Formats: sequence, structure tokens, C-alpha cells
Amino acid sequence: MSRQSRDAWAVLGVPPGSPADMVRAQYLRLVRLNHPDRYSGNPVEQARHEEVMKEVTWAYQEIVQGRATVPAPPPPPPHRNAPGPRRPVDIRELQCRAHGRWAVVFCTVCGTPLCSRCDESLSGYCPAHRPKSAF
Repeated sequence: MSRQSRDAWAVLGVPPGSPADMVRAQYLRLVRLNHPDRYSGNPVEQARHEEVMKEVTWAYQEIVQGRATVPAPPPPPPHRNAPGPRRPVDIRELQCRAHGRWAVVFCTVCGTPLCSRCDESLSGYCPAHRPKSAF
């Protein structure tokens, strides 16, 4: 993968837009862990860590010199129960149909607006859906 297509922030393992002291601390930590001199007894590991150090140094220079861009955050996923487009509220939808008064409660079954005359006990049921035994 070419360096131009790599994300410098991901190479260092810091969040995009991190403060400079955090970037520097992470860079120094990676240098201590991956410095090729630590693997002088194993030429294969030494060569691998040389490549890692080239990437880490490149990423640090990109960030410090301001060439690494902070990627735009991805758009949030759509919410499953997100409300649709809003429509203007008709004032008649908030009034009792039988008495023309403001609704106090709405029927829990059909959503009919009920005033305190229609549902004196504020049970939440219109006359059509009111349980016979309870009231």
C-alpha cells in the first residue's frame, strides 16, 4: 500500500485531530517498541522493524507538518424509528370531536382526542373501546 493512500493518523494509532503532545508521545512509544537496534540479533525482524519505523516516521512527519488531513466524520446511520417529514398540525386534531373542547387525553387504541366530558376518569379509552367491566 503506498504512503499516499495510507492514513497517517491510523499508522500512529491516534484519533484524527489529536493534540500535538499526544501525537508526539505515541510516536516516541512506537519508536521505542520498533527501533531496529532492538532486533540486531535477528536480521529478519530487524528488516521488518526498519519498514515499520519508516512508516511511523512518515506518519509523524505528515501530521507535524500539517499535510495529514483530518477526515470528515461519517454521517450517522439512519435511526430505525426516525420520524418522517413533519406536517403542519391541524387544530381540529387536538380537539374533542363530540364537544369541540381541547383534548385532555387520547384513546390508547385508536388515538381519538378525548375531553374531560368524554372520559371523566381519564382512563385513556374512547366510548367505543372502553372496557365494560372496569367502568
